[in-house]
Amino acid sequence: MSRPIDQDRLAELRAAAGAGPVLILTHDNPDPDALASGKAFATLLKSAWNIPSRLLYSGLVQRSENYAMLNLLTPEWEHSNELVELDNYSALALIDTQPGAGNNRLPTTYTPQIVIDHHHPIRETIHRVLFADVQPEMGATVTLVDGYLELAGIVPDADLATAMFYALKTDTRGLSRGAASQDRDVYFKLLSLLDHNKLIQIEQAGLPKIYFQAFSQGLQAARVYTQSVVADLGRMHRPDLPAEMADLLIRLEDAQAALCLGIYDQTLHLSIRTKPLGQDAGLLVQR
Repeated sequence: MSRPIDQDRLAELRAAAGAGPVLILTHDNPDPDALASGKAFATLLKSAWNIPSRLLYSGLVQRSENYAMLNLLTPEWEHSNELVELDNYSALALIDTQPGAGNNRLPTTYTPQIVIDHHHPIRETIHRVLFADVQPEMGATVTLVDGYLELAGIVPDADLATAMFYALKTDTRGLSRGAASQDRDVYFKLLSLLDHNKLIQIEQAGLPKIYFQAFSQGLQAARVYTQSVVADLGRMHRPDLPAEMADLLIRLEDAQAALCLGIYDQTLHLSIRTKPLGQDAGLLVQR
């Protein structure tokens, strides 16, 4: 899964994509890494091989910063909670997720032709995929896709560079969480390419009143158990609130892990954060 990205791998990816169009999917309620990685992959297909694609996401993008990013930098994504007419595409690519991960709408009976991801664990069915690049040691999927862009001689434009930078920054908490040396290289390279005004608009996106109400309730619900902090958020107004709460609560002095959970639309959503060099949160939540 982690073979070096070289011209042979690029040729394998080109063959797996076919003539197009390619359907690009990501996980439900996509985060910046999913949005940016998908757009970067679509850029690779079009700029390197003139292969058309369609970007489709499911669930919601409600976090203010993510919603601003979607509209300002990655408006190519279309929303749909149903997948139909899959036979109309030469290939289906799963980006920032894997078949069988349980967080995407791809039927378990369908095997995608392309998978690019950085999440634990590597799924048992991945060997069926024609082209799979899954590297859990990387801090973000955009780092993997950037490798293919660079190999193909494609320099991201300002919007794509800004999206990729913000994705890498948020997924690694500014390179402080799970970042590999490749992540750091891409992070600093993108600094010279991005649109700083749009980055500010995203990072300072306006927040509704209900956000502050929910955050206050979450803080009131937080309980400390030795070196762990847990917050049961109850019924939530958006599904990504546990992730944002966990990002804050892991900064509690002496806390080594933070667990936040709540119910949105009859589904339990949970998020775990751990301190750097502690337990791997991804493996922990999978167990």
